[in-house]
Amino acid sequence: RAVGTFARALDCSSSIRQPSLHMSAAAASRDITLFHAMDTLQRNGYDLARAMATLVPQGGPVLCRDEMEEWSASEAMLFEEALEKYGKDFNDIRQDFLPWKSLASIVQFYYMWKTTDRYIQQVP
Repeated sequence: RAVGTFARALDCSSSIRQPSLHMSAAAASRDITLFHAMDTLQRNGYDLARAMATLVPQGGPVLCRDEMEEWSASEAMLFEEALEKYGKDFNDIRQDFLPWKSLASIVQFYYMWKTTDRYIQQVP
């Protein structure tokens, strides 16, 4: 998680989308960063020093992004509006609200979105 937060702090596009260290840390704690770190550790024979060298090479830390980070705030709001209108009919959501997103991207975003505070606020 620390490497993921560090990578986001150095990445200009992450800073624009997630301006605070708190938001960067929240993004780094999601599954993609942890899976990448665990996979790196396993690929390096559980040698922590080698795994860390892989995660933070000479050029800076490796940045892993998941679907939540690839969506802008306005796209997320469109998604929520579409979800309210169509429910989980992802084809209609894509066709009428987010035609530039792939169906797979919308479905993946939905399952990540369900883990956020925004989802909890909308559940009756």
